[in-house]
Amino acid sequence: MTDIAGRIAKLPLKDRAKLLSDLQRDRPTVPTRGTFSHPSDWPNAKIGLKQSANLDDLGFEEMALQPPGPGQIQVRARAISINFRDLMIAMALYPPTPGVPSVMGSDYAGEVVACGSGVEEFSPGDRVMVLSAGDTAPDGKLLEGTHFCAVPNVWAFQAVHIPPNLNFIEAASIPTAFLTAFYGLESVARVQGGERVLIHTATGGVGLAAIEIAQARGAEIMATAGSEAKRDYLRQRGILQVFDSRSLAFADQISGGVDIILNTLSGEAVARGLGLMRPFGRFLQIAMKDQALGETLPMSAFRLGLSFTTINLSLFLFNPSMLKRIFKELADGLATGIWRPTPITTFPPEKIGAALRLMSQYRHIGKIVIDLEARA
Repeated sequence: MTDIAGRIAKLPLKDRAKLLSDLQRDRPTVPTRGTFSHPSDWPNAKIGLKQSANLDDLGFEEMALQPPGPGQIQVRARAISINFRDLMIAMALYPPTPGVPSVMGSDYAGEVVACGSGVEEFSPGDRVMVLSAGDTAPDGKLLEGTHFCAVPNVWAFQAVHIPPNLNFIEAASIPTAFLTAFYGLESVARVQGGERVLIHTATGGVGLAAIEIAQARGAEIMATAGSEAKRDYLRQRGILQVFDSRSLAFADQISGGVDIILNTLSGEAVARGLGLMRPFGRFLQIAMKDQALGETLPMSAFRLGLSFTTINLSLFLFNPSMLKRIFKELADGLATGIWRPTPITTFPPEKIGAALRLMSQYRHIGKIVIDLEARA
């Protein structure tokens, strides 16, 4: 493990020296070949993305199409969003969750094409959004290597009906970003009006979803972002206290403390954030690097009755009733219009490599979505 710019760097790559240099500049790049097949080349099959450490071998391929097992639904994806997790998996930097495959492409929106026995809440033709962990065998085994699978079988509890006011592109942007923010702020922290909430790297999907949820509750929001353009965007969203996420100066610039921190930073930023917490503060940790390295916390901060919760959506697969309940609450809120989807940048499936490259450059705001209906 190499500690570089707040990331895990485990680099079994052919171009290791170049990637190390890019990471040190905080601008990792993803080389791609750019020759792809379209998912519709195999209309009756699932499409997977081959995993490669440097992504030179990106390309869709035909995969066996299996019927859904009991309690499962089969979904034809119309759009898939990309998360930073996908980039980390592609670059062989992602710390895996035991029992859950590290599969790219966890956020789907599409149509149900078949239902296994015992499924009552869905029917063929239903529009659904899905928090996926890759394709699932009829016997319930999660399948490794089923990256960006176009016709996955998933457990029914992993899906929810798409609200009528969202299209497939918007719905695909929802699962990871909004489930992370909603679970953290609503289920764990129970954010209240008037509380002070600090959201780090707030122009990403999770950060902007958190802004929607915190604003709807009447919380006072403070935020960080990694460029002046992104900080200007946050100010335009009505956030008055905006700081640099690539500096620890926020800890000195914020006065009066905070009640909740949604944290995507690692290293010393964690301790500095804990030092900002008010009594009974709630610290929500999304970044996984410190966990993978076994870092410890300054326990003296917890004399104020603080709570510290790590958020890993992969663990929801071990608690189906929790995921089903939270996903339904989230969809109901989106249907009312109290929360809006984040800004979205779309790519056709032939340009997944370009989409991952954009993710690696930290220039986009909001979500990146692959439109499986589009062609380059």
